[in-house]
Amino acid sequence: MELRSGYSLGLRDASQRPALTEAHLAQLSKGVRLVFARWTALQLAIANQWGGPDSDEKARTLVDKVVTWLQETKEVYADELEDLLDVELLDEWNTQTEDGSVGQVAQCVAKIFYETLRGAGDQVEALERTQSEETRRLGENLDRAHQERLRAEREAELQQREAERERRRAEEAPRVDDDGWETVPSHRR
Repeated sequence: MELRSGYSLGLRDASQRPALTEAHLAQLSKGVRLVFARWTALQLAIANQWGGPDSDEKARTLVDKVVTWLQETKEVYADELEDLLDVELLDEWNTQTEDGSVGQVAQCVAKIFYETLRGAGDQVEALERTQSEETRRLGENLDRAHQERLRAEREAELQQREAERERRRAEEAPRVDDDGWETVPSHRR
């Protein structure tokens, strides 16, 4: 049975639910990525590397996990997806949202899933159209933060190299022992 909201009920048996083709999986993956790109809590966690230096990879893995979960689950409920996302945010990024965004994201992804099953792509198309200015602005801010972080890392690396050069110069300088003999280090490396 299909509700007006687009959700389908009673698809407990695999024979009742249409098989997901490669095109369905591609659309589903694209939709999940678009939703996650607009999810401020996740984007902040990625930009600030709350999940460590591989936060970007963790985000890609999260998309794959969600798509796999949608593919393997007999019946998709937004609250179960919300629980999955909540656990992933807490485990991978040490982040707990209290703004209700996890539920909104789960509902949007579930709607995309059911539209994909019906062969429609209205929600994904709408996300692509509205992605434009808002997401670009967020992306620019994230890019700016990323550039600042890279600049700070380069400066730290340059300082480390300079300290290493100073240490080598100190080792290469002639040394005078207690008897007045000067030891000159070899210049061979």
